[in-house]
Amino acid sequence: MNAGIKKSFRKFDVSLICSEVPAVSAGTFTTNRVKAWPLLYDLRVIKAPRHRVIFSNSGNANCFNGSTGKRAVSVSLDLLSRNLKVSRRQILLASTGIIGRPFPIPRIQKAIPKLVKKLSVDGGHDAARGILTTDTHPKEIAVRFTIDRKKVTVAGMAKGAGMVCPDMNASGIRGKHATMLCFLTTDLYISKSMLQKALSFVAAKTFNKIVIDNDQSTNDTVLILANGKAGNRKITSQDKRFQLFQNALLHVCAHIAKSLVKDGEGVTHVCEIVVEGARSPEEGKRLCRQISSSMLFKTMLAGGDPNWGRVMGSIGASGVAFSPRLDIKFEGVPILLNGREKIRNRNRLRQILKRKEYHLEINLKAGKYRERFWTTDLTKFYVWINSTYST
Repeated sequence: MNAGIKKSFRKFDVSLICSEVPAVSAGTFTTNRVKAWPLLYDLRVIKAPRHRVIFSNSGNANCFNGSTGKRAVSVSLDLLSRNLKVSRRQILLASTGIIGRPFPIPRIQKAIPKLVKKLSVDGGHDAARGILTTDTHPKEIAVRFTIDRKKVTVAGMAKGAGMVCPDMNASGIRGKHATMLCFLTTDLYISKSMLQKALSFVAAKTFNKIVIDNDQSTNDTVLILANGKAGNRKITSQDKRFQLFQNALLHVCAHIAKSLVKDGEGVTHVCEIVVEGARSPEEGKRLCRQISSSMLFKTMLAGGDPNWGRVMGSIGASGVAFSPRLDIKFEGVPILLNGREKIRNRNRLRQILKRKEYHLEINLKAGKYRERFWTTDLTKFYVWINSTYST
C-alpha cells in the first residue's frame, strides 16, 4: 500500500510478507561497509531459529540518517510485533530509496496497522509493487515441483534498476571481493543450515553476477522464508531432494537476476559475458567483472560498436592469463579468431549489436574454467535519471 513515503500517492511504498506459521530463514547481505539500519538489524537476528515476517519500504533507504533511522527500526518492530502478535526477533526488515534522508516515522506508524489488515493470499502482486523505486515493472516468478510426493512451491519478488552491482554473502562482511532487494518464500520443510547453504550458493551464481552501474548498494538484501507447510520429510543434508530444491531456487533467482538487468535504468542492451579457457574460476570471475564494469565497454554496447579493442583492454587490465591466440565472438560470430581480427564480419556484428540481448564469448585458451556474468550498456538516459535523482 502507499504510506506516503513517496511523493506520488499513486505508488505503493510499503510491503508486508507474513508466514502462516514460524519459518526457518536465510539471507545474504551487502558487503558495503556503509549499511542501512534495517540491514544492520537483520544481521543481528538472522541466526534466530524462526522468523515469520518481512517488512519493507521504498522511497527511503533508512541509511546513514542518524538516530531517527535507528528509532524507525524499533518503532516498526514494536508495531509489527503488536499487530501481528509475533516476537520482534521473528521479524526481518528491508528498505530502499535515497540515502541520508530522515525517516518519516509517523507515516509508518499510521501505515502498519492498515497493512496488517490488508494481508491476503492474493496480495503478492501488490507487495512486489511496494518495493519498487525506479523499476518500470515488478519482477516476480513462482515454480512448483514435487519432493517426497508433496507439492513444493518456491516464489520470489525483487527490485533493482540502479545502484546494482551486488556482492553479497551471509555475514555482510567483505570476504571476496539502486539497491537490489529480493524476497523468496517456500513451503519446503528444510533445516536452517541447509536453507542458508542453498541460498548462499544460488546468490553467488546469480545476483552476484549482474552489473548495471558498478555501484554496490548499502541495502542489498536477499531473504528467504521456508515454513515446512508442504509436508515433505525434513531436508537435513545435501541429498537428491536438496539438489532438486537448490535447482528450483537457482531457476527462480536466475530469472529474477536477468529481469533486473533487463529493467536497468536507461538500459537498451543486455550482454551475457561468457569467459572460457580461464586458468581458474577466480580469474574467470575477475575478467567477467572487469568487462561488465568497464565504462568504455558499456558505452560501446550503447552505440552498437563492435570495437574489440575495448574487450582486449579489459582483459589486460584484469591481470588474467591468456593466449595471444585467443578468440572474441558475439553470438558465435568472431571478431578476433586465433588472435587475428576478422574484418569481414564487422557489418554482421553491427547488426547483432543492435539487438536487445546478445552474448559475448571470450576464449582465453589458458585453462579449463568457465564463468559468466550479465551486464548492460550505459546510455544518456541513465545519466539523466541519476543526475537529478534526489531532487
